[in-house]
Amino acid sequence: MPGAPGEGAPPTVSRSLAVAGGLAAALAAGLAMVAVRYTLFVRSVPERLLEWILLFVPLDLFEAGIRRFGFDAKRYGLYAAILVMLLLLAALGAVALRRRWSSAVLLGLGLGLWLFVMVVIMPLTSAGIFAHALVNGTRTAIGGYLVVALVYAGVLTAFRELRGRDRAAEQWMEDVLGTRLSRLPGVARRPSALLTGGVVATYAATYVAMRWGPRRQLPGVLVLDPQEPIPSGGVDLPRSHPSLTRALPPVAPGAQASGPLDPPPPRPIARDQDGAALPSGRRPGQLAEPITSNADFYIVTKNAGGDPVIDVATWRLRIDGEVQRPVEVDYNSLRRLPAVEITKTLECISNFVARCELAPFGCDLIGTARWKGVRVGDVLALAGGLKPGATALATFAADEFTTALPIDVALSPETLLVYEMNGQVLPRDHGFPMRMLVPGRYGMKNAKWVVALRVTNREFIDWYGQRNWNRTAIVKTMSRIDVPAPGATLAAGDHRIAGVAYGGDRGIAYVEFSADAGRSWTVAEVLDQPDSRDVWVRWQGEFTVQPGEEITLVARATDGTGVTQPEPFSLPQPDGSSGWCAIVVTGARG
Repeated sequence: MPGAPGEGAPPTVSRSLAVAGGLAAALAAGLAMVAVRYTLFVRSVPERLLEWILLFVPLDLFEAGIRRFGFDAKRYGLYAAILVMLLLLAALGAVALRRRWSSAVLLGLGLGLWLFVMVVIMPLTSAGIFAHALVNGTRTAIGGYLVVALVYAGVLTAFRELRGRDRAAEQWMEDVLGTRLSRLPGVARRPSALLTGGVVATYAATYVAMRWGPRRQLPGVLVLDPQEPIPSGGVDLPRSHPSLTRALPPVAPGAQASGPLDPPPPRPIARDQDGAALPSGRRPGQLAEPITSNADFYIVTKNAGGDPVIDVATWRLRIDGEVQRPVEVDYNSLRRLPAVEITKTLECISNFVARCELAPFGCDLIGTARWKGVRVGDVLALAGGLKPGATALATFAADEFTTALPIDVALSPETLLVYEMNGQVLPRDHGFPMRMLVPGRYGMKNAKWVVALRVTNREFIDWYGQRNWNRTAIVKTMSRIDVPAPGATLAAGDHRIAGVAYGGDRGIAYVEFSADAGRSWTVAEVLDQPDSRDVWVRWQGEFTVQPGEEITLVARATDGTGVTQPEPFSLPQPDGSSGWCAIVVTGARG
């Protein structure tokens, strides 16, 4: 209990020492949270709270932040959440020190904060009480947050002891410990030293549990041969022999990646002069390549604090819910299933298709790659197939992102779990070791860092759905002018106009362009015949500009169903952007 002034109470703690102690404890807790974040891969409390707060942010305000700061708006929001957390912890610690709370009560304060995270914050952020709803990482979340709580309590206790080295304080500490300090080892005479030992022990136990503790909660399945049809359920992997996963036969030649099975390190994100994230690769006035290189492919993430780093040797894909028998499958087994290679375009729902100048990333959150993976239907077959009444598939990612698909879409032959991108192992920033690839849907449905597939018999509201974005995420038909660059001054005469158009799995029937602000239209030439309908097409045409003339170039596309993209402009939230792409160019005088 807190000590009271007078007999038996510890010495007075000055206001300045209390403030310093509160700040030091808050900073120590923050640093501990960073260490836990990047060694145990436990998401920080500010990250969780920021994503929870986004549930209540109006989409217009959210989109305004994205337009102003790019996807760094999330990073700035995280900074604000960290600052608020540190200030609250500092204030609480200063009050505790000023009121001369005993070491036992300071420990109770730390444990109370830990319990608050476990029973309040975790459920609020869909992780469940004591993180039980996490697909993986429950033990590391419990242990990691406990480490942070003990660090906070330990630093407060250490500052309290700065004023507890006279005889009165020593007598009071002897009363608390129930023995004479002179009989204890020197280091163990201070509660802060005991708490430090507790931090080390808790961290070590959590790390050991993460690295070498029992991982499997479901029967395991091995696929030993990429035969057709898929083995019904594969080969059971007994719980008593988890080491079998480390002695798999070589991957069949047809399943080999073009390069090593270790992905390249995440690439640095290009930023403008204000620090806002920009898509790399295509420069203004440059026509996009048919296939976007991995280095140039756009990156979007919800993780302001950093993306997951997954050890493929211990990674397992969990398949549960409305299946005949829930199982877990390792990476090599998935690569032994019959492989599928497709070319597909991905577009972020936040991409602008008109008025590109409104956001730092403009109209460039779109790209096309060659992907290799396995059909989701084949993966679900490893669990014995679906139970009657299955209606949806929920996908869970390592960063706690979720997506939902109607079961017929999930079972489409073009819905894949992919492990290669453009002939290379899937990069980490694109979802290594596995990401979802869904035909005709915005990128928000193509989850990265997949760890679980759950079949349900009712609607599942996913991460974006909870935030009131479109639940189907079917891409809208778009067209973009790449050549010439917006605002370009051109020599008088004939010039090339070129760009890309995309209509999801509806395909593109034709593209039209106008050199007189939409009063007349010309059908453009298609440059490439795409491998599938779910791929952008590149188009081109010719227009003439006179000296000193200012003209407005406009493009529009008609999809494979005969529907032309609508002219009215709309912002991306909540259904994706729409409108005709238009740029202004000027003919040079003389």
